[in-house]
Amino acid sequence: MKCIRCRREIPDDAQLCCYCGKRQAASPAPQRRHHRRPRGTGSVWKDARNSKRPYVAVAADGTRIGSYAEASAAVKVLDEVNACKISPERQTYTLADVYERWSALHYPKISAKAQQSYTNAYRKAAILQNRRIMELKTEDYQQILTQMAAKGASRSLCEKQRQLFSQLCQYAINQDIIHTNYSTALVLPDPSDPKTRVLTPEEVESIRSMTEDARLGETARIALVLVYTGMRLNELLTARRENVHLDDDYLVGGEKTAAGRDRVIPLHPDIVPYIRQWLAGNETDYLLPSKTGVPRDHNNVRKSFNSLMRRLGIEGVTPHTCRHTAATKMAASGLPPEVTKQILGHADIATTLNIYTHPDAANLVENLRRIKWA
Repeated sequence: MKCIRCRREIPDDAQLCCYCGKRQAASPAPQRRHHRRPRGTGSVWKDARNSKRPYVAVAADGTRIGSYAEASAAVKVLDEVNACKISPERQTYTLADVYERWSALHYPKISAKAQQSYTNAYRKAAILQNRRIMELKTEDYQQILTQMAAKGASRSLCEKQRQLFSQLCQYAINQDIIHTNYSTALVLPDPSDPKTRVLTPEEVESIRSMTEDARLGETARIALVLVYTGMRLNELLTARRENVHLDDDYLVGGEKTAAGRDRVIPLHPDIVPYIRQWLAGNETDYLLPSKTGVPRDHNNVRKSFNSLMRRLGIEGVTPHTCRHTAATKMAASGLPPEVTKQILGHADIATTLNIYTHPDAANLVENLRRIKWA
C-alpha cells in the first residue's frame, strides 16, 4: 500500500510510514496515559451520572470543590487552590456565606437605611444565593440586573444591586476566595428608557373607592397621599408627627438630596382627613408608625400596595408611579416648573422636566390651542 502522506510504497501491515513517519489511517490510535496528579494536590474524577458537569474536583483533604463541564476547568481550579494555598473550605463558600460574613463586618459602619437597601438588593439575588461564589461570573450577575430592568426597576435600584455585587466580590478577593471582581463589567439599563407610567384619573378614582376597605383601605389612603404630595414612599413612612402642620396645610419632610431634605410639602384638602386620622391617638414620633412605634417596614407596604393594584386590576405600577403621577398632574395644571421642583425636592429642574413629567396628547393639544397666532 501507499503512505497517505508521501505516497511511497510501504508494507501492507505497516502502522507507520518508514519514510516520513506518518501514522496510517488503519492503525489504532495510541492509548492516552492516565495523568496522575502529585500527592497532596487533590484529584479530578468523572461522574457518569452528571452529563452536564461530569468532572469533579476534590481537594487533598477530601473536600469536594465543585463539578465542571471540562476536565481542564476542574484541573485549573485545583491548581488555583494549591497555588494560592486557599483553604478548601473557602472554595465551597456560597454567595450567601460571603454575604453573611461581609454584612457582619460592614453593616455596623453604615446607617439603618443603607443596611435596608443592601438587604433588599440581596433578596433580589435569591437565585444566586446558594451557588458557590467561585462559579459566579459576569453573566450570572448581569442576569439579575436584566430581570430587574425587565420588571421596571429604576437605574438607581440597578446601581445599588451592582454595588452589592461589587462589595461581595471585593470581600471575596480580600479573603483569597476569588481573584476577579466580575461586577466591574456589569451593564446598567439605559437611563433614557422609560421608568414608569402615570396613573390615569380613572385609576386614581378606583384607588379612592378602596379607602374604606377593611383590609386594603389603609394602603389606598397611603397611595392617595403619595399621588397628591409627590412624596417618595420612604419619605412618607419616616415623616415625623411633629413636622405635620395641619392648620397651615403642609408638612416638612423629605430625604435623598439636599434640596429634598426638610422641604415644605403642601397638603391638598382631599388628603387632609387621612392625615388627621393618622394623627388621632398617635403618641409616637412618626406619622405612620408600626405597632412597635417605629416606621413601617418599606417592603411590607410595597407588598400591600401590589395587592391593592392586583385587586383593582391596575398593572405596571409601583409606589413610585404615584410620584410620577403627581409631577405630571402639577405640570398639566399649569404649576410653574420651579414650584414643582421645590415640592418634589429635586436638586435639578431637568430631573423634574425630563424624567417625572409625562404630558399626554390631549394636554399638549389643549395648550397649543391657547396660543394666539394673530
